Amino acid sequence: MTIIESVRAFLRECPLLENERINVDFLPEDPVTFSVDVTPVTPVVKTYILGDSLRQFAFVLATRAYYGEEIRQQLDNLGLFEDFAEWLEGRNRARVFPDLGDGRKATKLEVTTSGYVFAQGVNAARYQIQCRLLYEQAADYETKEN
Repeated sequence: MTIIESVRAFLRECPLLENERINVDFLPEDPVTFSVDVTPVTPVVKTYILGDSLRQFAFVLATRAYYGEEIRQQLDNLGLFEDFAEWLEGRNRARVFPDLGDGRKATKLEVTTSGYVFAQGVNAARYQIQCRLLYEQAADYETKEN
């Protein structure tokens, strides 16, 4: 299983996203939709003497939501991300992480930005929150996959 598949499966466990479709690198134009998107980042944070490494996987959880002059709507939209950040922080404190399979072990899952409007349209806007997964990868990981 790829890391993005593991992250998507993990996010589907969030009660806030229950019964919601979570796309991958695709956010339809119609509200209310969700996507988990990969963010470019240098994957290797640190390589240890024996070849094991500490790595990172950055991603955003994005939604297209209704947007307009009603303050309540924007408060609700941003509130979703505040609640999501609390859920993710709770999972991190409990050390409940995505299952990355043999040779990889998640060690930390964190929110790196608060939720914010990324792009706005006439009646809908893309909101997103940035996150990062840290994990350890065994030096012989590639041979385990083959």
